[in-house]
Order: sequence, then C-alpha cells, then structure tokens
Amino acid sequence: MSENQTLTKSGETTALILRALVAKPIEKNVLSPDDVEALLLDTAGGFDIDGGKLTPEATRIIVKEDLAPLFLKPKSE
Repeated sequence: MSENQTLTKSGETTALILRALVAKPIEKNVLSPDDVEALLLDTAGGFDIDGGKLTPEATRIIVKEDLAPLFLKPKSE
C-alpha cells in the first residue's frame, strides 16, 4: 500500500470516528442538531482557505452544504 493510500484510508477512518463521536451525544439528546451546526460554524469560521479566512457567508455555505450533512442525518419530513 502506498503512502497516499494509507493517508486516504486513515482519513476515512478518522471521518467515521468523528461522525460516530458526534452521533452519540445527539442520540442521547446531549447535543441538538442546532448545537452541532453552531459548533461547525464556530470552527469553520477560523479556516484559512486559499490564504485567507472565510467570510461569514462562505462559512455558512460550507457548513450547510458540506459539513453539516456529514454529521447530521437528514431531517425527516
């Protein structure tokens, strides 16, 4: 296995662990989906992408479209 394959596999494992880590408190009603979104917004706001910090609007878009769906199950209709 090459180094890149190892890193990819490790990244996938890390992502699974992080999702499970967030899912447990949600299942136990310790964290609400809104709490998770707020934590993601707070964290993503400090991201330095392409040499600069994200604007508040870019942060909201990244959280709503990319990050939140990774951690939250779709709300049932």
